[in-house]
Amino acid sequence: MINISSSNTVSTNVSRTKLNKYCFSDATTMSERKTTSAQTIVIISSLILLIVALGLQAGGVMSPSWQVVDIREFRATHHHGLWLDCTRPQLHLVKTQNKDDLPLHCTYKFDISATQIIDENIEDIDQNSAAGESEHHQFFGWHKFTLGFMLCAIILAALSLLCGICAPCSSGFAVLYAILVAFTAFTSTCGDAIFFFAAHRVDSRFVQGLVGTYEQVIGMAFYLHVAGTVISCLALIMAAISAYSLLQNNESERHLPMREMAPLHEPRFARV
Repeated sequence: MINISSSNTVSTNVSRTKLNKYCFSDATTMSERKTTSAQTIVIISSLILLIVALGLQAGGVMSPSWQVVDIREFRATHHHGLWLDCTRPQLHLVKTQNKDDLPLHCTYKFDISATQIIDENIEDIDQNSAAGESEHHQFFGWHKFTLGFMLCAIILAALSLLCGICAPCSSGFAVLYAILVAFTAFTSTCGDAIFFFAAHRVDSRFVQGLVGTYEQVIGMAFYLHVAGTVISCLALIMAAISAYSLLQNNESERHLPMREMAPLHEPRFARV
C-alpha cells in the first residue's frame, strides 16, 4: 500500500507546479501587454509627427513665397513659387495699415494666356522694363522636378498614414509603414535639394530691371517645407524602431515557446 503522507506530498507538489505555471504565464502576458502598449505609443507618436509634416509640406507647396524680391522701380514685391507667382504693390501706407493686408495679384505658371503675355514681354525686352522679371514667371524644368518630388512625398505620406493606422495590429503593416515613410522623407529631401541648388543659380537668383538688378531671397515657403521634411525624418526613426520591435517579438514567439517550470520538490513514494 502507498503511504498517505507521500500521496499528500505528491498532490502538494502538483498544485505548486500548476501555481508556478499560472504565475509564469501571467507574468509573460503582462510583459507582452507592456511591450505592445509601448509599441502602440511609438507608432501613434510617429503618426502624429507625420500628420504635422504632411500639413507643413502641403502648406509650403501651395504657397507662392519660395523666392521673394522687392523691385523698387516697379514699386512691387514679387513672390515666385513653384506653380504660382504673385505680386503685391508697395504703396505709401498709413501707419495703422499693414503691408501684408494688401491683396496679391497671382498668375499660374501653366496658364496659357499668361505664358503668351510673358513671351511677348521677353520678345520686346529692349523697350519693356518688365521683360527681365517676366522670365521668372516661366515654368522651368527644375520647377517641374521640384514640384513632382514634393507631390510624390505628399501622396506617399497619405498612404503612410493609412498603413500606420493598421501598424499596431500587424508587423507586416508596421514594416510597410516604415518603408513608405522612408520614401516620403527621401522624395521630400530631393525636392528641397533641387530647389535650393536651382534657386542659387545666377539666372534664378537675380532679377534684371530696367534700372538695376535685384536679388531674390528664399521665402518662407521653402523653410516651411524643410521643417516638414525634418519632422518626417523623425517620424521615420520612430516608425523604424516600432517595426523592428514588432519583428523581434514575432521571432521570439516563434523560436522561444513557453516552458513550464519544474517542480520545486520531486515526488517521493513510500515503499510498499
